[in-house]
Amino acid sequence: MLPKASWRFVMRVYAIATGDNDTSGKYPGDCTGAFIPGARRIAFAYGGGYATFHNGQSHEGARDDLIKAVNAMPAGLDMFAYFGHGVRTQLGNMIWEADRQLFADAIRAKLSDGASVMLYSCLAGQPGGVTEALRDLIGKGVWVYGHTSVKHSYYNPDVSEAHNGDGARFRLINDIIGSDLSSAWELSLKYTDMWLRFPLMHYDDIKKELNAIRLVGTWSVPEQSDYIFTWPIKNGSYTTEDSLCVNPNGVVQDAVTRETGTWEIDDELIVTWSAVDKERWSMPVNPNGQVIKNVSGLARRKGHVGKFGSLQG
Repeated sequence: MLPKASWRFVMRVYAIATGDNDTSGKYPGDCTGAFIPGARRIAFAYGGGYATFHNGQSHEGARDDLIKAVNAMPAGLDMFAYFGHGVRTQLGNMIWEADRQLFADAIRAKLSDGASVMLYSCLAGQPGGVTEALRDLIGKGVWVYGHTSVKHSYYNPDVSEAHNGDGARFRLINDIIGSDLSSAWELSLKYTDMWLRFPLMHYDDIKKELNAIRLVGTWSVPEQSDYIFTWPIKNGSYTTEDSLCVNPNGVVQDAVTRETGTWEIDDELIVTWSAVDKERWSMPVNPNGQVIKNVSGLARRKGHVGKFGSLQG
């Protein structure tokens, strides 16, 4: 995966959310229940800021209020996040197809080269939609992400990536991570703050966390032992690339001997007992038949009930 923004000591991230709940009764509490809390969470995680705008007015008024909020953002952002309603061709009542250039010009002035744009907006990430238009109109090597379906604002697993670099210019994240990890991807968005980190992460690091989710639980291992893996991941704050991409690690207990050890996922899973006795498990984690190097037989996951993360939202 290509590098994204030019990393600084402090990454600069800003979010804007629609400020008025829908009055039709179709989406009650959407702004106060999802969009504004999501923008606040991003501001807290990155030490940046967020703003809202008055979307409950005419098209021109709502558009101009949104552009005003974009113009007030700091420059040199590594990621811009938008929270609000959308369809394939437009963002709410604010950004129609005729307004895309105006919106893109305003965003471009605030982004660093290779920055990420994340639209927490239903359907805007569909093929030929808003995300692909912004990719081309903004330029600067940006990575633009959006949802391809209608689901919860920030743990919607149906996400696309639009980019003008090497490889496919448009692709689905589920195709990148593969079908085996799709359920873990959904769990990562629902129970960890992956939802606010992935637009700035490399896919190798995302996959490590998805494999950690597959690891959590109870495993039968050769020599008639059971291992219980837990992952004490918590919502964090992030200033650098390294802080975004920490190797997943946690605690493992042998249910038979009651010995406690540690585990860490990098290029392989390393299980350490007594600080010196190490087991090396091949990647990816395979619940149905896991290879442990230099050990006869396969480990298998008996139960996926285990501790990791907390419900997001």
